[in-house]
Amino acid sequence: MKKITFMLSLLMSMGAMTTSAQVLTRTGWKVTTSGECDDNGSGHAAAIIDGNNSTYWHSRYKNGGNGSGDATYALPQFFVIDLGQETSFKTIGYVPRPGLDNGTATSFKLYVNNTGFESVSGSKNAASIVNALGDSAMTGKFTYANNEGQTIKTASSETELTGRYVMFVVTGNKQNNGFASCAEFYLSKDASIAAKSITYHYKVDGTEVATKTVNVVIPEEQAPDLGLFTNGTVAKTDDSNYEVTCTSNIPFTAAESYDAATAKWYVIDMHNNQANFLWKGNNDNSIAIESVGKTTTPSLSDNYQWTFVGNFAEGYKLYNKATNKAAAFSGSSLALSETGDVFKIAASTGSNKANGFCFYKTEGNYLNHQGSSVLTWTSADEGSTMHVQAPESYPLAYAQTFVNYSDEGAPEEAIGANTYLVDAENLNAFKAAYTAASAEDATAEQIKTLEEQNAKVAAGNTSTMEVGKYYRLYNKAHKKYACLNNNPAQVTSKLIGTVNGKGASSVFYIENAEAGSGRYRIKVGGLTLGKVSMSNNIALGDDNYANKGGYVISHVGKTFLFFDQVTGSNYSYIHGGDYGERMVGWEANNNASQWYVVPATDVEIDMTAQGDKKYASAYLPFGVSNVAGATAYTGALNADKNAIDMTATTSVPANTGFVLVGTEDKATLTIGTAAAIEGNALTGTNTGIAFAEATPKANYLVFGVNNDKVGFYTPGNVTAIPANKAYINASELSNQAIALNFGNTVTGINAATINNGENNAPIYDLSGRRVWAPVKGGLYIQNGKKLVK
Repeated sequence: MKKITFMLSLLMSMGAMTTSAQVLTRTGWKVTTSGECDDNGSGHAAAIIDGNNSTYWHSRYKNGGNGSGDATYALPQFFVIDLGQETSFKTIGYVPRPGLDNGTATSFKLYVNNTGFESVSGSKNAASIVNALGDSAMTGKFTYANNEGQTIKTASSETELTGRYVMFVVTGNKQNNGFASCAEFYLSKDASIAAKSITYHYKVDGTEVATKTVNVVIPEEQAPDLGLFTNGTVAKTDDSNYEVTCTSNIPFTAAESYDAATAKWYVIDMHNNQANFLWKGNNDNSIAIESVGKTTTPSLSDNYQWTFVGNFAEGYKLYNKATNKAAAFSGSSLALSETGDVFKIAASTGSNKANGFCFYKTEGNYLNHQGSSVLTWTSADEGSTMHVQAPESYPLAYAQTFVNYSDEGAPEEAIGANTYLVDAENLNAFKAAYTAASAEDATAEQIKTLEEQNAKVAAGNTSTMEVGKYYRLYNKAHKKYACLNNNPAQVTSKLIGTVNGKGASSVFYIENAEAGSGRYRIKVGGLTLGKVSMSNNIALGDDNYANKGGYVISHVGKTFLFFDQVTGSNYSYIHGGDYGERMVGWEANNNASQWYVVPATDVEIDMTAQGDKKYASAYLPFGVSNVAGATAYTGALNADKNAIDMTATTSVPANTGFVLVGTEDKATLTIGTAAAIEGNALTGTNTGIAFAEATPKANYLVFGVNNDKVGFYTPGNVTAIPANKAYINASELSNQAIALNFGNTVTGINAATINNGENNAPIYDLSGRRVWAPVKGGLYIQNGKKLVK
């Protein structure tokens, strides 16, 4: 093994030094790795030779779902450089990632050959490849001082190394974990690799627009990317100055002076496109930052429109269309003034950099938005990113959601029809205005015509869901009503579809999440739909567990959307999942995310025959103001606590257990209000109860039939109480069965245990026909399961 020596030279913070003439140009080099992560587009092999110390390669990362290559998450990890031809060198230069964080190398090996190296595959990982190579051309260690910044680490061989392929292997790192990383990598024929202070002069069409002084190793390759320009040729002027020919990517056109009649107007969106946080100039000279929805804004007022006056080198003033005043610094915030202040711009450092920029007074001190309309001057992050948008994009986006308006397929009772667009002549006029305004050469008058049409559409789109009302949700794709899962063991994780739509578990309730917030809580079975995440099941819980922010409810005619912002500009919709068997949070807005809304005025409850009567029990999260097809009874325990004295009632308040008795197959209950009932012994469940050690059967008497007698019994082999059913709390009762007393007519009980329990789901024979009076001992299907009655 060859002897080597080590040296260290500062890359980022050193003064002027002599650049080694022997550092090899990296043009034409190709890099492959043992594995890499894909963290917001970074972590790739190309970063090793891109001339940018801020970007870096990182080996595959455990928590990065889009990684590739070696998945052992253990050292050694490596990268291989194809130099393109056989090349000689003596010294390597390794630049660690910024902050000297995960994967920063402390020990390494270097291999050189002319035949190449094996790649990681299904049968070969990085360790097996490296272990098969034998002795390395170089081996060594890098050390780091306390609080050391990003530096170049060099290591030299006593003799010249020659080959076309170079493999750098990280064998140890600062964190003693399984990762490797590298910001830049160099080779030199000399015994040193150093940096020199270079001033770059950026020119667009021959005019200098910016300068930047940095310390670099290879000046021709490492002209910094300003982000707002695309670098072209880099030419040396003298040892310390280089000229960069570039083209402008500045996303707006600026004027030399302010003229409202000829100005080019823009909308300024702040905070990285997360929720269209727009600058707004107010008549009181304040500047607000407001979240404005594109698809919900028929037109955008002049208060949101700005024009740029100035140039990149000297900075810009920003004039507001509504006030004709300019933005000015006001402490840590902004305001409007007659003269305004000059804003300099730099490329965005946020995660969404495309066409983004930052405003600053002094470089590195950026205007930043955090919280509710709070402006501060801080170091850049995603809250500093600005984008400009065309003002007409708002009326166009609003119109686009209505241009294919149709309520075809909606249930007859569905709400939300647009009173303007239901008229065919109006719809055609609206479409014509949209077509004209969306053309590339659209005029201001055509945009104004569309905005006028949008106003008429908005006025006709007022019929929507109301707080304090009950509704059913019918999925446009699956053609099923949403309802609470009837499996008590899964009730807090799923909602499933039903074709019926008249059951109690399909009734949804709307309430304000916070007054004036424009967001709403959506409840079913007394539970609140929780905050959704991308592609995960809807969560259900109480108000402390659920989505405090609530959902935004919007609709195009009878098509409703329920959505919540999750991250960035991503929105998660309440979505009908695969085959309509679940409801999930889904980022796509398609037919399965769209719902028809039907007012819920009543529910139907199936009755079970016993003798010459039919029975059911019920417990509902809403009040009942009328009962048809049966008589409702509540009841109080008698003195001996072995029977319930039943009392007929025409209305039942929410969360009150009751029994239905009649002769019809179904009872129809009208949703409404009812007075409280005192002394009722019946309680119940809205979500179902699965019996287990934590919920022992001994605590419950369930409604059912035993030996042809109706009553409340010890559950026996019954495994759960279905949702919306009544039961008696037996924890303080000695009796294992309770009879029902209807005006001195006691139903009677002959045994203490019920083995089948009440189940009001429809019953079918094996040929699929519904059976209203099953024969004892017969084989039937109920809830998708075979059973013997």
